Amino acid sequence: MDKDLKKILKPLIYLISLIILFSFMMYGLVLWEGIEGVTFLKCWYMQIITFSTIGYGDLFDSFKSQSLTTFNTITIFFYMIAVAYAVSNFTAFLIEGRMKQYFFYKKVLKRISKLENHYIICGIQDIGYFVVKELHETKRPFVVIEKDLNELEAIKKEIPDIIAINGDETDDTILIQAGIKNAKALIASIETDKDNLFLIVTAKELNKNIEIASKVVNPKLTKRFITAGAKYFVSPFMIGGMRIASELIRPQVVSFLDRMLRSKSAVGVRVEEVEIPDQSKFIGKNFIDVFKESGILPISYYNPENQDFEYNPDPHKTIIAHMKLIFIATPDQRIALEKAVHGVEKKSLSKKVFL
Repeated sequence: MDKDLKKILKPLIYLISLIILFSFMMYGLVLWEGIEGVTFLKCWYMQIITFSTIGYGDLFDSFKSQSLTTFNTITIFFYMIAVAYAVSNFTAFLIEGRMKQYFFYKKVLKRISKLENHYIICGIQDIGYFVVKELHETKRPFVVIEKDLNELEAIKKEIPDIIAINGDETDDTILIQAGIKNAKALIASIETDKDNLFLIVTAKELNKNIEIASKVVNPKLTKRFITAGAKYFVSPFMIGGMRIASELIRPQVVSFLDRMLRSKSAVGVRVEEVEIPDQSKFIGKNFIDVFKESGILPISYYNPENQDFEYNPDPHKTIIAHMKLIFIATPDQRIALEKAVHGVEKKSLSKKVFL
């Protein structure tokens, strides 16, 4: 978008430069010709009325000088070309709707500047599309980067309020505009492993603390992705194979999870998690207390003491710091529990930037 703005500013700067240059040149010719009573301001004014075609007349009878007459003729041709160039650029800018797009893009950047701890999805042509749908349904803040404008227009029809940037996912400038400095995580879902690896390295250079999940087409390259900085990685072929096996081995479990993801009566119900921070009011209480306050009963938890998960926990289990509770909830229930667990509203929640 900034490139389009430059197309408008460039001819304007060119015009102003011509006026300044020709003013000095005319004043130099006036001094050379020895014409008295002519100041630089008059020369400047002569260029302005020549450029604007107002036609107030010759201020100091420059037509009497052959050199000034020739000079004026040349300046008229230059101004005609410059004005035509500026008008054509500005007209194209309006007709193609670029002005509207430019201001819309600035509005998008302003929305991004208010985000913190959000997710950045790079590429939505395959699995990235499903990541977007999941984050949207579970009311989590995110920004999409996609170089294919048609893909962006398609997703905007489904999610009109989506925050999206059209550009190269691996470009430093685009990633910074997407708020990578304040982002919580980045999802690398570009088409090729080569591009995803480059994206991961670039993202880590811009924000060394960001968590990265990546698509891996070739499972043999997982070690390289880990070395580059990816914390999580998914192979579509591996997931597809596991899904087929699960359909045969445990069809009712698969059906249960599918209905959870596709349910229209309980949109966004998911298996979620929340970590108990230090100084949380829930420390020392049990799972029954969590249920009484939020209506959520944990189905599992991660025990930081033995660094393992416990399933079907005792409802009277005492909660300790850094314990991670696993539960099934709607997005609103999850948000309410996060607020209660942390004691204060998170910045990313308080700004109400959910899509």
